[in-house]
Amino acid sequence: MTSSQEQIGFVKFVLLHHDGCNRESFHYRVESEGTVRPLLPTTMRGQHPGSLGIVISGQFDSEPPTSTQLDALKNLLVELKLQFPAYALGAHRQVRGDFKTTCPGTKFPMKDLAQWATKELIQIRNERLQTDIESQYGP
Repeated sequence: MTSSQEQIGFVKFVLLHHDGCNRESFHYRVESEGTVRPLLPTTMRGQHPGSLGIVISGQFDSEPPTSTQLDALKNLLVELKLQFPAYALGAHRQVRGDFKTTCPGTKFPMKDLAQWATKELIQIRNERLQTDIESQYGP
């Protein structure tokens, strides 16, 4: 059974990658114009065990992602937080492996995105849950 055929199990992390990463088996791709493409079912294991992988199109060692990409990525992260409430956000470079990497790139705003994830992501998720509950059970 290959890694893409194995069940993912508990999702502990969502790991961000960029096109310069030499890994594969990502669950989603965020294109430069903001399109999000599913690549692998979230029930299947990707590159890293217990993790969902998102690749963002671009080479972020030389330039940052577009604001459209970041908005699309944030929307995807909210959707994933609804499905997998316990996940922590991380960069591929934070995962210990067989080589050192800057992935998702030195110009990728990982620190800002991580701060957003610890504050606004939870608030947005909770507001979305509240809206869903009210629409189903409200008058």
